[in-house]
Amino acid sequence: MDANTLLHIAREVIARVPMCFAITVDPNGEANARIVQPSALSDEWSVRFMTDRRSRKVEEIERSGRMTLAYQDDPGGAYVTLIGQAKIIGDVAVKEAVWKPASFRWHPGGPTDPNVVLIEFSTDRIELWSSPHGVTPDPAKGLWAAFLVREAAGWRHGTTGRHSTAT
Repeated sequence: MDANTLLHIAREVIARVPMCFAITVDPNGEANARIVQPSALSDEWSVRFMTDRRSRKVEEIERSGRMTLAYQDDPGGAYVTLIGQAKIIGDVAVKEAVWKPASFRWHPGGPTDPNVVLIEFSTDRIELWSSPHGVTPDPAKGLWAAFLVREAAGWRHGTTGRHSTAT
């Protein structure tokens, strides 16, 4: 499958999954995962979500600038993992522009609360598996998911084997 087809399939899977795991890595190299409810995926493959400045994920993002988002679609037999850069935004005007009333449940201080921050995530790499679309690995070649890497010229499609996480 070409890169555009894989990008389309990844968008379909993500659109069906309202929440995902946000995964960061602590200073000891241990992965920490928690559920978040991100915004809809943008055309540029970015998402945003609110969180508390005092959380472990903010500390880990501040240290590394990296995060992974994992979307699992059990009924559809598919998953998409987005790997990329994460930024912490505390600007009140930016938070107010994207604030939703439902956010008060988790952040009762609202967008003006200095402990409420916006995480802005931008995708560098995509990994996916979708049984209904035939995007599954060939066991004879190793059980590697399909992957795409963002380059200056666009998305490069990888088919099998190990790949670099450096971008």
